[in-house]
Amino acid sequence: MKKAFTLIEILAVTALCGILIVSSAISLNKVWQNNQIDVCESELREIVNGFKSYFVDYGNIIISDDTNYETGLNKTLDTLNRLYLPYEFTVESIADNKRSASLISKLKTDPWKEKFKIHVYTYGGEDRESTSGLVVVSSSGVDTKSSLSTYKDSNYGDDIVAIIEPN
Repeated sequence: MKKAFTLIEILAVTALCGILIVSSAISLNKVWQNNQIDVCESELREIVNGFKSYFVDYGNIIISDDTNYETGLNKTLDTLNRLYLPYEFTVESIADNKRSASLISKLKTDPWKEKFKIHVYTYGGEDRESTSGLVVVSSSGVDTKSSLSTYKDSNYGDDIVAIIEPN
């Protein structure tokens, strides 16, 4: 009498192999995502260290909200780009009240191919809407959508954020 596998045994082994392959793929995907997050956090740390070095040399980034705002911002950004930041940044937008500016990386992107953003609160006076000298460095995270509107509530969604408090 010949010994052989039954169809049920072959199907059971095939199903078991399929389950093992799927669970391995899910685990590897999580490892890959965690690696991307670690890389992004490391790049944000480099940017933060650049700002901290700038603060040691020059103090907080305070620019008066007058007609010379853009000139002052460009001079500060030029110094940051030349001497302190690991990646070059450019001005993305300036607030209407000239109390803050948004910067964006020129070429460097995060692991999800989105550009890094920096929000600098440059207002030197006192008000409830801004913290003078505060810098927020961010990546939009895995979903590539920024949760910028909720930063004040400390709800960052999946964004990866580094906040540099003024001295």
